[in-house]
Amino acid sequence: MLEKQTDLVVVGCGAGGLATAVRFLEAAPGARVVVLERMPSDQRGGNTAWTGSFFRLDPAGDPADDFEERMHALSGGLTDKEIIRVLAEQARPTIDWLNAQGVETIAGPTYFLTSKGPRLMPAGGGGAIVDRLCARVTDLGGDIEYEATATALLQDGASGAVTGVTGTTGPAGEPCAWRAPTVVLACGGFEGSKELLREHLGEAGPDLPTITPGGRANRGEGIVMGTRVGAALDGQFDRFHGEPVDPRSRSAEALVMVYPYGVLVDHRGRRFVDEGADTPDNTFEAVAYRIWRDADQFAFLIADQRLMRQDVGRALLTDVPPVTAQTLDELARRLDVDPGTLRTTLEAYNAAATPGDLDVTGLDGVSTQGLEPPKSNWARPIDEPPYVAWPVTCAITFTFGGLRTDAGARVLTAAGDPIEGLYAVGEVAGIYHRSYPGATSVLRALAFGRIAGEQAAARAVMRTSG
Repeated sequence: MLEKQTDLVVVGCGAGGLATAVRFLEAAPGARVVVLERMPSDQRGGNTAWTGSFFRLDPAGDPADDFEERMHALSGGLTDKEIIRVLAEQARPTIDWLNAQGVETIAGPTYFLTSKGPRLMPAGGGGAIVDRLCARVTDLGGDIEYEATATALLQDGASGAVTGVTGTTGPAGEPCAWRAPTVVLACGGFEGSKELLREHLGEAGPDLPTITPGGRANRGEGIVMGTRVGAALDGQFDRFHGEPVDPRSRSAEALVMVYPYGVLVDHRGRRFVDEGADTPDNTFEAVAYRIWRDADQFAFLIADQRLMRQDVGRALLTDVPPVTAQTLDELARRLDVDPGTLRTTLEAYNAAATPGDLDVTGLDGVSTQGLEPPKSNWARPIDEPPYVAWPVTCAITFTFGGLRTDAGARVLTAAGDPIEGLYAVGEVAGIYHRSYPGATSVLRALAFGRIAGEQAAARAVMRTSG
C-alpha cells in the first residue's frame, strides 16, 4: 500500500471541499493539503460543477430578514438553530471571500415565473466555482489527486482521533493511505448509490435518476466512514431534494417549472396533486416527490395555448419541445395514455375551473370548485388547442441525511462530543429535514468549508509550534 503524509486530507472536490482547501492554505501558508476526487479531472466537482448555484441572498450578499426563521420553519424545527445562525452570519463574508478568489457573483433571473426579483449567483454557475477554486488550490501549493477514492478512516488506537484515510488511487485502483491529523469529508450524499437509496427510500429509491452527472459520484462513502468511527447521524434519511425534469432530455437540470399552470396527470391519465398549491419556488420539491411517490415516477404536464402565449422560456430548461396535438384524444395516443381517461380527467377539471386569462407572474387565487385533488391557483380551463404536453419525472439533486455536525463543522458522536480530527461539510453533513430551503446548499458548503479550513489550519499551526 502506498503511504502519503500531509497536514490535511479533504475528501471531495466540490464547493465545500475546495473552500476548505483554499481557506486552509490561506490560513496556514506552507502547510500541505491533498484533495481527493474520485473522478478524472474533466468530470470533477460533483453536483457543484453542474448547478447554477443560486444563493438565497440579496445582491450585496446579505440574507433576507426571515432567512433564519424560514430555514427553521421548513425543517419543522429540527435543524440546529446554531448552524442556521452561523450560516446567516457567514453569508456576506463567504460571498466577499468568493469574490476575492476571483469568482464574480451577479444578480440573475431564476427559473420561477413568479419570482419578484433576481437571485445572487456566480457568473458561470457552479462550474466557475469549481474551476477557480481548483486553480487557487494549485496556486497556493496544494494538491488535487484525481481518480482517488477514500473508503475508510484511520484512527489512533488509544485516543480514537482520526489520523487519515485509506482508499484507492489512479486508474488501476492502487491501495493507498493518506495520513494527516485532520480529515474533512466533503464527498456528497448518497444520491449516486442504488444500495443506499433502496435502504433509506425503499424499493423505488433506485428509480431516482440524479439530476446531474456529478451526482452519480456521490455514493455515500463519507457517511458510512463516519458512522464506522462513531459519528452520529442527522438530517432526514427518507427525504431528498428533487426537481421535476423532462426525462427525454440529456441536458443536466432539464427543468419543467411550468407545472402550476396546467394539470399533472399520471401515466393512467389521472390527476394526483394540487399543481397550484403555492408559487413554484415553494412547491417544486414537493411536486417532484409526489411524482416519484404517487405517479410511479412518471407524469405528464398537460396545457394549452393559454400557457404557450406566455413568456415561459426561463421556466423550461428542457431542450426538447412539447408533444403537440389538436385534440385531447390525439394527445393521449401520442403520450400512450388511455384517451378516455385523459378526456374524463380534463372534462372534470374544466368544469371545476374558472374561465379567464392566465397570469403566470403571481398567485391569482383562481381555484377549482368541488374537485379532488383541488387546484388552488391558476385554475383556468384547458380548452384552447393545440394542446401541449411534457413528460415529467423526479430527479434527485441530493439526499438530506448525513453525519451530525456542529456549527464548527466538527463531526459529533451520539453523545454530542466531537470526534477529534474529523470534520464534514456540504451534503455529507446532514442538516435538512422535511423540506429544502432553496438556494442554501452551495452557500452552506462554502461557508462551512471555510470554517473547516480555518479549524484545520489552527490544528496544523498548533502542531508545528508545539
